[in-house]
Amino acid sequence: MKKLLLSFSALVILGLPRLIAQVPNAGFEQWTPNLLVPTANDPNGGLGTTGWWDLNVFNSSILGGSPITVFKDNYQPFQGTYCAKIVSQTMSQTSFDTIKHFDPSFNYPQTNGLIFTATIGFTGKVTAGIPITNNWKSFSFYYKYFPNGSDTCSCTIGIYHWNSVTHQRDLIGGGIWKSGAQQASWTPETVNIFYDSASSKADTAFILFSAASIYSNPKVNDSMMIDSSAYLASGIDNIAAHSDNVNLYPNPANNQINFAVTGQFKVGMVEVYDITGKLMGTYIMHNNLLTINTQSFNTGLYLYKMYDNTGAQLNVGKFSVVK
Repeated sequence: MKKLLLSFSALVILGLPRLIAQVPNAGFEQWTPNLLVPTANDPNGGLGTTGWWDLNVFNSSILGGSPITVFKDNYQPFQGTYCAKIVSQTMSQTSFDTIKHFDPSFNYPQTNGLIFTATIGFTGKVTAGIPITNNWKSFSFYYKYFPNGSDTCSCTIGIYHWNSVTHQRDLIGGGIWKSGAQQASWTPETVNIFYDSASSKADTAFILFSAASIYSNPKVNDSMMIDSSAYLASGIDNIAAHSDNVNLYPNPANNQINFAVTGQFKVGMVEVYDITGKLMGTYIMHNNLLTINTQSFNTGLYLYKMYDNTGAQLNVGKFSVVK
């Protein structure tokens, strides 16, 4: 489990760009009965296969008997016969303690609904992510969302490169998307991916969907449906429009990062996220200038979003912190 939960995978039609199929079971058509919980189905080919995995195994009485959170759904999928349905529920204390025992860094709430990419071998060893052969530019999917009151669904992506010197995976890029709005019909969404290093070649992608907020006040019975996922591969450092008007320094940052914006648009607010989608802070920009104290930030890649005073998004980009 620890290898899975690092501090931090078809062709999509009808309006999305032509994409390359490198995500196993991208349309969620293949399902396998859970080995310990035969009443539950998982969207993969079973042990020893790479694909989508979940926490349904903790429904087993020997692992705490937590509620099933991922379902094989055949009610009006976007495409094909099935889609994945995620319903947030609260894990039993026994199950939650078991995860924390195997991985003390497990930083998701006890109330959750998660689906993620991984390989689980026949011995039970978990290897996070799916193998990829190029640097993804973006990741797209269709979704529906029915929050139970006020809550947030999300998709977070980590792109990794194996470091043959340190013999570990380096996080070189990622992307974040989240929404709290109800979506009763299939809606296309794309997560843009940003890279910290243009020289590193990606070899692994870790994708995590969550039906509830993964950082604050998650609700039970949030429902998120996902179908027809795929990625678009090309380019590096795909910063959004107006990127030439945003100057960040020093980058990488140590104790602080400065934003200086020039051009025609006026920035009112900046949000900063870590690569897992955690909101690090919301900052008001004055006269298109902003300094953010990064002393409490860990070494890593961070994403920012800029908004004008009406709340319209102007820009999205990235910076790094090195301690």
